[in-house]
Amino acid sequence: MARKQMGTVKTPTGSEYYYFWDTQSGDVYVGSEHAGKAKSENEAWQKANYYATTCQKMK
Repeated sequence: MARKQMGTVKTPTGSEYYYFWDTQSGDVYVGSEHAGKAKSENEAWQKANYYATTCQKMK
């Protein structure tokens, strides 16, 4: 597992969470919550940001 801390995302209430991207499996996490899978750093940010904003995984 090569989980890499990528940065932070904000919720609508202003809370900030670190998000992580596993470069091997593609898994994206916001804090400890699984936010989906991504193939690139940009897609990982999009999935993390969407999850932080909506509390739902991007489809």
